[in-house]
Amino acid sequence: MSSAQAKTIQIFLPTGEPRGIRVAELTTRIVQAVAIPRSDLATAKARAELDHVAVYFLFGESEGAAKPIVYIGQTEDVRKRLDQHNANKDFWQTAVLGISGTHGITDYRPHLPIV
Repeated sequence: MSSAQAKTIQIFLPTGEPRGIRVAELTTRIVQAVAIPRSDLATAKARAELDHVAVYFLFGESEGAAKPIVYIGQTEDVRKRLDQHNANKDFWQTAVLGISGTHGITDYRPHLPIV
């Protein structure tokens, strides 16, 4: 069994509000997580982090639903996609983006046999 190694997590609060937009990263990695409350979407769209491709999660609740809801997506245009979800999906309160500092996410598609 390997022993755990110490890591540093850096969390940046661009607006100074702990419940506002948050940018988190392990300081030795190229991946960042960006949490965006729906109420801060307009402010978040000015952030450079949204220039990256992203895997994203929309977290929220639906009326009458017994459990929280999460929507998972991937996009090359974060601003456009979040605007679409803001207009068409009522349930979400928070978006969490997984972005890469290299501007790329490997697109995995299983190889299908040619028939």
